[in-house]
Amino acid sequence: MRVLFDIVHPAQVHFFKQAIWKLLHRGDEVLVTARKKDITVDLLTALNIEHTCISAKGANMAAMGVELVSRTLRLMKIVRKFKPDVMVARVGHSIGITGKLLGIPTVIYDDMEHAKLQAAIGMTFATYICTGLGYYRDFGKRQIRFQGPPVLSYLGPQYFTPNPEPLRQAGVNPDETLIFFRTVSWGASHDVGRKGTTIEELKAVITTLSQYGRVIISSEYPLPASLAHCANPVPVANMHDLLAFCDVCMIEGGTMAEEAAVLGVPSICKNTYDFGYLRALESEYGLVFRPDSMEKAVQIAEDILRNPNAKAEFREKQKKLLADSEDVVAFMVTMIDRAAKSS
Repeated sequence: MRVLFDIVHPAQVHFFKQAIWKLLHRGDEVLVTARKKDITVDLLTALNIEHTCISAKGANMAAMGVELVSRTLRLMKIVRKFKPDVMVARVGHSIGITGKLLGIPTVIYDDMEHAKLQAAIGMTFATYICTGLGYYRDFGKRQIRFQGPPVLSYLGPQYFTPNPEPLRQAGVNPDETLIFFRTVSWGASHDVGRKGTTIEELKAVITTLSQYGRVIISSEYPLPASLAHCANPVPVANMHDLLAFCDVCMIEGGTMAEEAAVLGVPSICKNTYDFGYLRALESEYGLVFRPDSMEKAVQIAEDILRNPNAKAEFREKQKKLLADSEDVVAFMVTMIDRAAKSS
């Protein structure tokens, strides 16, 4: 069987990597098309996943529109040559229309209910739309739901074991109290009009929380010199190891908040969207908190850091989540086989 994966974001590299490796291991042919956005191509290279980069992220909305057209045309040319039995993507801006025009079944994953424009472009023509924990949009008969957060495709215990060594090599003691803060640029097409934590707010948070342990900041924008000592020294390839050894994570952006929660680390989300998986991780498992102000976010963090039993309590919550969830990678492979049979 021939399978094409279209990967346009760094998070998607992690999301699909185990499925790609399973298919290759059983003897299937896999072709990965990629987009130069942030570290997407670097991650694919670091993981030794062969790929063809067919576009680069545009600098603004107009440029991204031009990019979408040009990368779809390039994808069609590649597809005609490779002749895949199935195409797979998240949101699937380019594979949806390509699959429809060329008669190839598509399996698309989504976890961003708010991105309705992207969904309209990517999922209108999808053969199957796969969604996980808490997803609250309804796509009818084409929608196939799986049990569990999507990030279990790479952070499930059968696929990931936290390693403290990369932290030690970067000068971070995994045994000390670690407080992680993630800021994002809010520069995606679905982020227009949104802004995150200001430098002044960040300084105030650090002043308060540094009383409890070491604050590590991962930022998509340059930090001022006054905060340089808090900049994350751990390589991006080991980000999940860092998250796993943290005591509290304060995060803008849904995916990393979901990752921390799945690893059993309390995740405090401010400024992020109302994703279904965050709703479920908050209401059903108590692994996520979604305060409406920075003051409340800091108070929640302090309450957790003052609780000597916090780590054990959140590990129990993690165990319940894992017990309720299925093997997401096995689900992916099953859906690829199902789609291939439908062609």
